[in-house]
Amino acid sequence: MIALKYKIDRSPNTLVEYQVSKDGRFGWFLGIWHPENNPVLAELVAEIRLEIRNSTVDSISRTEAESWLKDFFKDLHWRMYGQVSKTGLQEKGLSVFFGLLFDHELLFVQFGRLFCSITDSQKIRHIGTNYRHHQIQTLSKMRLLGFEDKDIQVKVQRIFLEAGERFILLSGNLCTPVYDDMRDVASLPHLIRSFDNEPNPLWLILEAEDRLITPRKRRLSSLQISSFILIAISLIAVIYIIFGNRFIEQLFHRTRLSVQSKKGLRLDQIPNTLAVDSQNVIRYMERIVNQPARDIELQIEWTATLEYEVTAAPVFNLGTIFLTAENKLIAFNKKSQQLEWKKSYTTDLSSVNYVDNQLMVSVAPNRLFAYRDDGLEIWTSEIPVPSQAAKNLVPMRIGIADDPRLDRPIMVFPSDKALTIMNGNTGESLSSITFTKELSAISAYDNFSNCFYAVVDDALICIQLKILN
Repeated sequence: MIALKYKIDRSPNTLVEYQVSKDGRFGWFLGIWHPENNPVLAELVAEIRLEIRNSTVDSISRTEAESWLKDFFKDLHWRMYGQVSKTGLQEKGLSVFFGLLFDHELLFVQFGRLFCSITDSQKIRHIGTNYRHHQIQTLSKMRLLGFEDKDIQVKVQRIFLEAGERFILLSGNLCTPVYDDMRDVASLPHLIRSFDNEPNPLWLILEAEDRLITPRKRRLSSLQISSFILIAISLIAVIYIIFGNRFIEQLFHRTRLSVQSKKGLRLDQIPNTLAVDSQNVIRYMERIVNQPARDIELQIEWTATLEYEVTAAPVFNLGTIFLTAENKLIAFNKKSQQLEWKKSYTTDLSSVNYVDNQLMVSVAPNRLFAYRDDGLEIWTSEIPVPSQAAKNLVPMRIGIADDPRLDRPIMVFPSDKALTIMNGNTGESLSSITFTKELSAISAYDNFSNCFYAVVDDALICIQLKILN
């Protein structure tokens, strides 16, 4: 149950009032605060108390509470506006807190300079409106009850107090000195009570004790379990239809590439039975999803400016793009498009290839290097390396094995200033992208990121292959 530990108010500026049922399972708490000493405040406070006591608050249920709070305080705001606007108060609005308690659940609304927090023996958590910097906010921002001639925003907070936790309501003039001087959360109630000589003090401290009635754990019936399973299957089917593009096949495909990229893992280490089961799963998924690709489009994903003239087609792995610029080897990060590392050689590079998770670099006339992805040299060897004139604009074929989203192979034709996708079976042009400057090199198809890396003038461009099924 919830027990009232401490409260303080000073009439007519402050008021704390409450009413609880005999069994302690239901109750309401009211707090009102105003900074001025004016006799008219007593009439306003009495009016609010009368409105609450004459309301249906004692008969509402937990499910009706939130709606009741919104409707009641919107109506009370207009009543207070009619009363306060005719008074001689300088601050024509009231700070009001009202909370409804159902067992250990508290629903409350707050207006103006009344602030709430929850504490246990170790920490404090402020809830609802934050007390910090409230002194410099406008009265409109403070949302005083009865201040503005328009509907007030009523926000209902809902909290659950565990055994041993405290709920603290504190007026704004005490928040800063109390929380700034706090050294131990456990002694916070005693610290608050030391400010009883401050002008216009208001506080309310509730403490949660062991529950009087422990709710019985409900066991799900077989009908409910069956319903949950059917709903889950339906949601999976809906998600599959919404995302489309054979995302399950793409997941298999990218997972296989990620596993193969790990050092030391070889396909011959995977048991044959597992390989057979994987093939059966893929065939089964192919039977489920057999929609043809209806829309294929080339689209520029990002562009990065280069400081060097690229002399060969880009090479890549799962996370890095490797560029050749005469006698320099440059590594770019795919995601950030930032330089990762760079190496220079005494002569031009003959070829750069990524094989078996190693970057193989041939440097004319007789040197071969092997590097890790981070540029650390693994080994070097002296072997004859013939000069190789790289063909940087070579047509490519992309099949279903390269991209599971496809239902038929496509051909990629690079030219001086364009890149074109064609249906290899019919010769139909599916998509084309044109550059303003000359295309000097293009990489192979990155079937993990579904894109190409093209070099146009002094820029590296990532060209995405968009496929909609």
